Amino acid sequence: MKRRTLLEGVSALALPVSSGLMWPTQVLAAPKVRVGLALPFTGVQAEVASDLRLGYELAFAHAQQSGLDIEPVWEDDKANADETVRIIDKFSKDRSIIAASGIVGTPHAKAALPVAIKGGLPVVGLRSGAAELRDGSPLVFHLRASFSAELSLMLSTIKGAGLDRLAVVYSDDAFGKSSVEHVKVAAAMLGLTIATAVAAERTGKDVTQAVDKAVDIQHRAGALLMLMIMAPMVKGVTHARTSKFFMNPVFCMSFCATRQLADSTDKSLAGLGLVSAFPLPGSSTTELAGRFRRLAEAAKRPEALRSLTARSVAPPLLCATGCEMLARQYSVGGVFPRKVRHPVGLANADAAFCVWGGRPHHELYRQP
Repeated sequence: MKRRTLLEGVSALALPVSSGLMWPTQVLAAPKVRVGLALPFTGVQAEVASDLRLGYELAFAHAQQSGLDIEPVWEDDKANADETVRIIDKFSKDRSIIAASGIVGTPHAKAALPVAIKGGLPVVGLRSGAAELRDGSPLVFHLRASFSAELSLMLSTIKGAGLDRLAVVYSDDAFGKSSVEHVKVAAAMLGLTIATAVAAERTGKDVTQAVDKAVDIQHRAGALLMLMIMAPMVKGVTHARTSKFFMNPVFCMSFCATRQLADSTDKSLAGLGLVSAFPLPGSSTTELAGRFRRLAEAAKRPEALRSLTARSVAPPLLCATGCEMLARQYSVGGVFPRKVRHPVGLANADAAFCVWGGRPHHELYRQP
C-alpha cells in the first residue's frame, strides 16, 4: 500500500446523527487498515494503558464484525515523552499506517503532535484534554471534553454543594500547571476560594508532602482537588485520609477512573468525585451506550464496564473507529490526501458529565 492508501472503489458512507456523533449505517467494502497505537504499557501509567487497550480491542472487534479489518500496531512509549516522539515519527514514516491514536499525557502529546503533523499523520482521540493542544490542526481529532470544561463543571458542583474553600494538589507539568491556572480563574468567577495550591512531581515522589501542606488545618479546606495522574492521586488521597484525617470530599480527574480504582476496596477512596469527559455507557440509556454494553458482553469482557478509561475509547470508535471514518471519507482514487479537514463523523467533543458516587448527573454542553 502507498502512503495512507486504501483499496479503490470504497463506497461513501451515509453518516446520520446519533447521540451527538456521526455513525456509518452501512459498510459496503472492507479495506484492511493499519492504525498505530502508542501507549505506556510500562511505567507509572501502565494500568491506564491496559484499560485503554481493552477499549481499543472492543472497538476493533466491532469494526471487524461490520466488515472492516483493522490491524493495530502496538508500541510501548514507557510513559516517556521522548519515546512517544520516536514512536510517532516511526508511524509517520510507515506509509501503510493511516492514523495514530493512544497518546497518553499532555507532555507526551505536546512533544509528539508536531512530528505527526509534519509527517502528515492524523492523530485520533488524544487522552489529554489540554486547551493548548486544541489549536485547530486539521490532522488532530479530539474525542473527549477539554480539561477546562471538565474542571469548570467540577468546580460548579463543588460550589453547589456548599464547599467554599478548596485545597489543590497539582502535577508539576504542563497538564497540572495549565489546569491549576484554569481552576483559579474559574473558582474566582464562582466565588470559590482556593485555600492553597501545592505542586507535586508528576509520578508522585513527593505527593504525600504536597498533601500535608494542602490539607493543613490552617487552610480550613472544605474539599481537596487532586490534579494528578491515577497512581499518585490514590497515594495522595490515602495519605490525606489515613495520616492527616482529612474526611472532607476529594475530587480527581476523569483519566484516573481505571478498573483498579473501580475495583478498589480501599475505604479511603469512598465517595471520590470526578467529572467524566465522556458519556457513561455503563449506565446511560442511549443507543450508543447500549451498543457498548452488548459489545462488552458478547466479547466476554465485562471488566470494560467497570473502567471509565476503557469506556472512553470504545464508544467514540464503536461503529468503525474514527480512523476508519477518516480513511473512508477522504480516500480519493485510493489515496489518502496529505492535507485533510475535519471529517463530519469526527466532531471535536467538548462536553463534561458530572459523576458523584458513580452516577452521571449532568451534561454541560457539546459543540462540534
